[in-house]
Amino acid sequence: MSLTRWLTDRIILKPTQHPLPVREKKSLLFSHDNGQLEVWVHRVGSDLRQSPNLYLLEFPGTASRAEDSTDFIEHCWSQPCIEIWTVNPPGYGNSSGRASLAKLPAMAERALKEIRKRSGDIPVIVAGASLGSVSALYLAAHFKVDGVMVQNPPALREVILAQSGWWHFKWLTKRIADELPPELDSLANARQATAPAVFVTAQQDRVVLSRIQRQIIDAYHGPVKVFAMPDADHDTALTETDFKQLRPMADWLYHRLVSAAD
Repeated sequence: MSLTRWLTDRIILKPTQHPLPVREKKSLLFSHDNGQLEVWVHRVGSDLRQSPNLYLLEFPGTASRAEDSTDFIEHCWSQPCIEIWTVNPPGYGNSSGRASLAKLPAMAERALKEIRKRSGDIPVIVAGASLGSVSALYLAAHFKVDGVMVQNPPALREVILAQSGWWHFKWLTKRIADELPPELDSLANARQATAPAVFVTAQQDRVVLSRIQRQIIDAYHGPVKVFAMPDADHDTALTETDFKQLRPMADWLYHRLVSAAD
């Protein structure tokens, strides 16, 4: 591995593996890349005993874990039972291997394959906030998914180049940007994705500038709804008022999936 590729992974990824307290979630382990891939599963809704109406495959952000709360996608739905699978990428939690951007595409494919075994004919939405949206958009571009829901999506190359003030030498910034796996080009993936999508975008985001998020939204090839948060920064939590505005968009997305399946 080149020094710049190692440095790129270190700058973007913030893996942790210490134990975290987890409530009402179940850990699943799948064989992957001569090791294991950890997925945490839980259900939300008014009748968790019935078969799920919808499955969500979520990828966490750069410093997040699958054990963490999934508030972004948990409180959007009116359906009685939603099953959420959240993935720990390699190097996070109990997933094997070193944390690496180059490993994200294969990780995402493996997780999609497993949730499809469980979901059968029930729709699957791929989801993610921040870095997690990169894996979601990769799947939406290259595999059959039924819907997409992402928050503050970064175009990684553009984000790195926009933050050139981090570096004393601009040539190093470009070298780091050039080490990004081409499969994780969210702008290119957005142009290929056709599944209906909901984008949540923070307009005062200081990590992923709103203009970069807008580039991805404008490039997206499928039907889109956009929930813009005018005063929100990158890590601003959604309030109940936000969810009241977001729920009709989630219902729109769900009904697009159901009508497409009929």
